[in-house]
Amino acid sequence: MSEPYIAVKQSCILGESPIWSVEEQALFWVDIKNPMIYRFDPASGDVKNWRIQTEIGSIGLAGKGRLIAGTRMGLAFIGLDDNSFEEVADPEGDGRMNSVRMNDGKVDRQGRFWCGGMDDPGYAEIASLYRFDHDRSVHKMAGPVTVSNALCWSPDNTTMYFADSRKRTMWAYDFDAASGTIENRRVFLDVADDDGVPDGATVDSDGFVWVAHMRGGKVKRYDPAGSMEREIAFPVSMTSCPAFGGPDLSTLYVTTASSKFEPEDFEREPDAGSLFAVETDVKGLPEPVFGT
Repeated sequence: MSEPYIAVKQSCILGESPIWSVEEQALFWVDIKNPMIYRFDPASGDVKNWRIQTEIGSIGLAGKGRLIAGTRMGLAFIGLDDNSFEEVADPEGDGRMNSVRMNDGKVDRQGRFWCGGMDDPGYAEIASLYRFDHDRSVHKMAGPVTVSNALCWSPDNTTMYFADSRKRTMWAYDFDAASGTIENRRVFLDVADDDGVPDGATVDSDGFVWVAHMRGGKVKRYDPAGSMEREIAFPVSMTSCPAFGGPDLSTLYVTTASSKFEPEDFEREPDAGSLFAVETDVKGLPEPVFGT
């Protein structure tokens, strides 16, 4: 396994939600607070970006040139070819004035988009986790929660993982793939006060869970029982979310942040907000596409 290196030098305020498109052989990710979608083609080194009209917490693949997203205004389809923004659901109810914005989200292997909210600004326990189905129906699946994060599923589709970063806790649920229901919540991981908070997560093909420890400067790999198998340290403190990509899905991409940084913080961490990569000895799983 290699040491972390910079894949794209950037100063994202809050880089998040990396997803690899197998079809395009490219990585997409967002900057939540400077609302932007980025696309990186490792083969050519080309980086593109799209300005978004509202804060964007997460994205999922939704077909060629289209993404599904969780935003301040609710759930939306975003067209990259025509710069379209189609609002499709607002589970928190107040559009641009939402005090609860959508945060972490992912498409499950049945093509449904799961997305959880967070109180922003503030840290009240008033958000929820939602499931958005192919027919555009919205279902509240869990809550209340303060800061939704770490959505991912085991390779055999029997376990779903989900975290409340504010509580420093990540849970595992029994997951019924056919119906999209969850039950039997139990603690998968409690993160110590001096080890950051659980933020984004992904699962590899062996069923191990990779968790970014925001403010801890680390990504850790945990076995299905919650025991740490390895730890990767980064030269920045705000590691936000990991995702596997590359031709054989063995490159671990990690987004980072520079939120609330002062000039002296950038002197200490000049690469904060950049997209990092690590070459690993394991492989990830292909990202599903909404509606398929």
